[in-house]
Amino acid sequence: MAVTAADILDLMRNVGIEKELVDELKPDVPLLQQGLDSIDLPVIAFAAEKKYGVDVFNAESLVLRTIDDLVAFLNENMQ
Repeated sequence: MAVTAADILDLMRNVGIEKELVDELKPDVPLLQQGLDSIDLPVIAFAAEKKYGVDVFNAESLVLRTIDDLVAFLNENMQ
C-alpha cells in the first residue's frame, strides 16, 4: 500500500507536532519554511523509519524537504 501525504500528516500528529501546525502544512512547501524546526525533522524521520521500515534518517537532510519529498522517497524505497 502506498504512503500518502495524509499518512505523513497523521505520523506528525502522532509524534507530537502541534495539530494546528500540521493542519496548515502544504505538501509541496519546505517544512522549515512552514514553522517546523530542525528538531522536528529527525523526529519525523525516526517515526517514518520505524513505521515503514525504510532508512530515512540518512537521506532526510539531503533530499527530504517537503511532505511530497518524504512520500515519494518512502514509496520508492519500501519493499
